[in-house]
Amino acid sequence: MAMKLWSPFTIVFLVLIFQESLLFSAMADRKFIESVCRSTPSTNLCLKTVLADPKSKDADLTGLALIIVYAVKDKGNKIIHQIKTLEKHGRPELRPVLKYCERVYNTAVTVDVKLAVDALTLGNVKFGENGMADVVVESRSCEDTFDQYALKSPMTEINKGMEDIANVARAIIRMLL
Repeated sequence: MAMKLWSPFTIVFLVLIFQESLLFSAMADRKFIESVCRSTPSTNLCLKTVLADPKSKDADLTGLALIIVYAVKDKGNKIIHQIKTLEKHGRPELRPVLKYCERVYNTAVTVDVKLAVDALTLGNVKFGENGMADVVVESRSCEDTFDQYALKSPMTEINKGMEDIANVARAIIRMLL
C-alpha cells in the first residue's frame, strides 16, 4: 500500500504560510520605500515614481536611487519632445530660448543622468548627487532665460516638475553618503 506524503490539510497549511511570508515581505518592502520617500522633499512624488517601477519591490537604497534617476531621464526626454513641439507651433520670439532649453535638457539627459547612473553603479555616490544637482540648475536656467528675454515662460510647470524629481533623486542619493 502506498503511503500518503501530503495530506490536503498539510498542503493548505503550507500554501497559507507561503502567502503570509510573501505578504510580510511585500509589507516590509513597502515600509522601506515609504521610509525612504518620507526623507525626500516630495514624499508623494517619490512614492508614485518608485512604486510605478516593478523593480522597486526588491530594490535596496541604491536601486531606489537608480529608479528615480531613470525617471529623471524619462522626464527629460519627454521635456525635449515638448520643447520641439513648442518650437514648431509656438510663438517665433520663444524659439531662441526654447533652443537654449533644448540644449540644457539634452545635457541633463545625456551627461548628468549618465554621470549619476555611473556613479551609483560604481559606488562613487557623491558624483551621482552632483549629476542630479546639475539637473536642478539646468531646469532653473531654462526657466530664468525666459525672464532674461522678458518672455512669459510656457515651461514653468515643466521646469518645476523636473526640479522636483531631481531633488527627490538627490535626497535619496544623499542617504547613501
